Amino acid sequence: MTKIKYLVLLMCAVVFSVNSQETADNNDVEEVVVTGTQIKGARINEALPVTVITADDIDDRGVNSGDELLATLTEQGVNQFNDVGSNGGGVNASRGDVGAFDIRSLGTGNTLVLLNGRRMISTPSYQTEEVGGSYVPVATVNSNNIPVSLVDRVEILRDGAGAIYGSDAVAGVVNNVLDTNFEGFQMRGRFQNWQHFNRDDHKFSMKYGKDFNGGNTNVSMYFSYYQRDRVAASEDEIMGRCDYGDLVPAEFDSAFYRCSSNSAWGQFDMSGSAAYTDSSGEFLIKAAGDANCLLNLGGGVCAASDSSGNYTHNWNGQRDVLGAVQRHNTFVFLNHDLGDGRELFAEWGNYQSEYNGNRHSVSHFSSVKFVVPATNFYNFTGKALLMDNYRFVDAGQRNVDNDKETNRYLVGLRGVTDAGWDWESAVSYSTAEAFDVTHNRVSNTLLDGLLHRTGPGAYNPFNGGGVYQTGYVSHNPVDYTPGNIQDAVVDAYRYNERTMTTADLRLSKPDVFSIKGGDVGMAWGVEARNDTFLDDRDPRLDGTIVFTERKTSGQLSTSAGDSYPYVSDLANSSPTPDSDGARNVNSVYIEFDVPLVSPEMNIPVVEQFDLQLAYRQEAYSDFEGTGVPRVAFGWVVNDLVKIRGSQQDTFRAPNMITINESMVVRNNTRNDAATIYAASLGVDTDDSDGRYSVQRQAMGSSKLTAEESQNSTVGLVIEPTDNLTITYDVWSIDSTNTIGLFGEENHMLLDLFLRLSSNDINNCGAVISNPALVRQTPDNPASFLAAGLCPFGLAERVEDNYANLNDRSVEGTDLGFYYDMDTVIGKFSFKHQVSMLTKREQNFGETLTTLNAAMDSGFLPVQAIDGFGDILAVNGSPKRKSYTSLRFRRGDWALGINQNARSTVYEDRTIARAGSMWAVTPFKTMNVYSDYYTNVNGGDLRLRVGVNNWHDRRAPLASSRMGYFEDLDNNLRRNFYLDLRVTY
Repeated sequence: MTKIKYLVLLMCAVVFSVNSQETADNNDVEEVVVTGTQIKGARINEALPVTVITADDIDDRGVNSGDELLATLTEQGVNQFNDVGSNGGGVNASRGDVGAFDIRSLGTGNTLVLLNGRRMISTPSYQTEEVGGSYVPVATVNSNNIPVSLVDRVEILRDGAGAIYGSDAVAGVVNNVLDTNFEGFQMRGRFQNWQHFNRDDHKFSMKYGKDFNGGNTNVSMYFSYYQRDRVAASEDEIMGRCDYGDLVPAEFDSAFYRCSSNSAWGQFDMSGSAAYTDSSGEFLIKAAGDANCLLNLGGGVCAASDSSGNYTHNWNGQRDVLGAVQRHNTFVFLNHDLGDGRELFAEWGNYQSEYNGNRHSVSHFSSVKFVVPATNFYNFTGKALLMDNYRFVDAGQRNVDNDKETNRYLVGLRGVTDAGWDWESAVSYSTAEAFDVTHNRVSNTLLDGLLHRTGPGAYNPFNGGGVYQTGYVSHNPVDYTPGNIQDAVVDAYRYNERTMTTADLRLSKPDVFSIKGGDVGMAWGVEARNDTFLDDRDPRLDGTIVFTERKTSGQLSTSAGDSYPYVSDLANSSPTPDSDGARNVNSVYIEFDVPLVSPEMNIPVVEQFDLQLAYRQEAYSDFEGTGVPRVAFGWVVNDLVKIRGSQQDTFRAPNMITINESMVVRNNTRNDAATIYAASLGVDTDDSDGRYSVQRQAMGSSKLTAEESQNSTVGLVIEPTDNLTITYDVWSIDSTNTIGLFGEENHMLLDLFLRLSSNDINNCGAVISNPALVRQTPDNPASFLAAGLCPFGLAERVEDNYANLNDRSVEGTDLGFYYDMDTVIGKFSFKHQVSMLTKREQNFGETLTTLNAAMDSGFLPVQAIDGFGDILAVNGSPKRKSYTSLRFRRGDWALGINQNARSTVYEDRTIARAGSMWAVTPFKTMNVYSDYYTNVNGGDLRLRVGVNNWHDRRAPLASSRMGYFEDLDNNLRRNFYLDLRVTY
């Protein structure tokens, strides 16, 4: 059925093509791409809030990749698809060469990205981002698919455009317009070097185009190659450490201690106790000579009581800040004049990348316990033990290979009918693939077998795997039983694939009929789209190979929570079933450009007034579709002042993962409010600080509905002179039915509220708890009762499914100042753009309102309600972000300076430990370059020398993984580049 629809649309295009032959002999066909309207030549286009970034502007920013370009956009929020961030997500992150769009700080997936006016395919792999109280799957177009040196301009429509372009255009539209009709030959090379790191980048690009067939045919080709060196965190004195407590006030000390409690110096639990354990039978392995040693084990290690505190691991000593990348972009364009006012156009684009990055050695989840039997060759206790807080450093650091490839094929026709309608129809097919392999993983099943060996070939977890240094284990571990772990070391893969097939027919006419104010323009069209996705996980993740935990007795557990789908066979990875899905989307739209007032009408203070009226209806195969209207106006007061505005409904379709995903369990490190509260009363809890790994269970739902938004914009354009333009826009986006999760921390806070509200140590069986929360049996119930609390254990699992949550509101303003000036000494060009967020709020809902009131009254301890409430500037999304550039040219020489700046942002993860949010201070960087233009062998040569981050500034300190806010800032400091470009 889908193929028939595409065929019908293509046949319609052919009919228009034949019809146009009769009267359009002398019509020249020109492609006009205008973001914000489908009407070619529409007057309203002049009033739309569109930021245009030209090829020269991109050059000025000194960027190599799409993700670097995004970071300079004032409208962009955070990019959570980054290398440092992927350290936390592991195999579930979208790793490799990738960047994400987040216009208006609404989150990934709320920005529609186009290439030459048509939708781009999403990157094949997805990851999760926090929406509400926990992490929800999101997908994005990969910004690095866009060849920045081929871009003619980037158009950013800063208000919602669902009625024009369809779903996902909530925050706006980014249209990347490429140079598709080039004639000539251009070569370009760039070399870049970082002052403080062993990193060199190289980029080479070539562009060629030629007219054939008497000028009726143009073929142009583009190729680029980019190579990036890796940057290891250990190259930097800040990013290479894990304890930043000495750099912050004392109250934030523990929040900035980011070392891992999982190290090669494990913790072990036995039944009963011994001279080297605490009263609960828990002991640690420590280095011989440690003051807390109670039993010398030989080999440089000893046993010590668990109360003496465990060694921690510096995982940043093994991590890369950036992995090594090789990227290839290829594009081929064909434009052929068929005569009679018709044109054939075609496009093929190919993107390939190879990525390699290093990650820390693997540990195991605290929720997954290994049993070391009494028969283990190295078990000196004579008892079965539970192994905890252990890291397999002898397996080596994990190494990730991630290969991506994206292809886009497009062919279309355009022309003019005998009635004067511009028409265009195209069919496209896009594919995107990613293959991710992680080396040096550990199989739980194979490790269990090694622990149960009775000879010297058994795995020895009692030897310590590293050298104790200055508070945490070094990244150069020494293993006393080399080789044994290799029998449990495996590779693990993840394969992702997406396809997108589109067909469309578009018609527009700027003068369908006339009214007093002028000609009324109209556009209408139909579109069909088919999307598919595939997420194929390694057999050790998808349940093909099943691991089952053991009881202390050595027998395999029969508890459902101790095997798949709650536990995978890969240490430190959550189980993930394979998933796939498909979606068909059919759309129809109509748009009018209505001139109500023209200059000829001589109306005071209304020289010109235009309306844009649009409506779009979309039908989806996997959920209920929706229709959205749009009204925009442009009011020319006089030659100096213009006023513009819009009001529209937009929507974001539930992504296919949240609809089709089977039950998925994720292990996330969370603050347990109940455990923190109990510890504050002196209770001997099973976790010292209340922050530990908790399972979250979620499942896709076909009952999800689209997120709907109302977008409003009103603005002012002032042009005092021909070379000065000032713009100011105020906007707001109010969304309903945002798709997210209530969240593990919020569920645990609710659990504490219910327990305290019903606490009675004389009748603990009547205590009410949160049914969505599964807790373990406490090890020390007497300690709870002594503190006046009914006992409870650590949270094991939170059952929290995707749902349409409460309303979200985001508001802000945009300011633009553009000035060009010719003087006797040369030409100056100045730009200053500012985007400001004034409101960013996710409404509480009834339950969270109750919890917030309980904290205000003192009934509950103060803790951030994760992901809800006022989240302005919290965890990214600064209130103010600006870009300023000044360019001067005189003859063959040019000089450019530009600056990126942001205001303070706050981290709420510090509240649980420090009582307040950490302020990540403002950050700005300045880039400088100089150009020289000359002629070499008949070609135009431009030589550029540039310095990025001229002042060599470090990113401000944050409590994130490597000591800076990686989703927002760049911490690689000053770098230099040489750029050569020759055009014939």
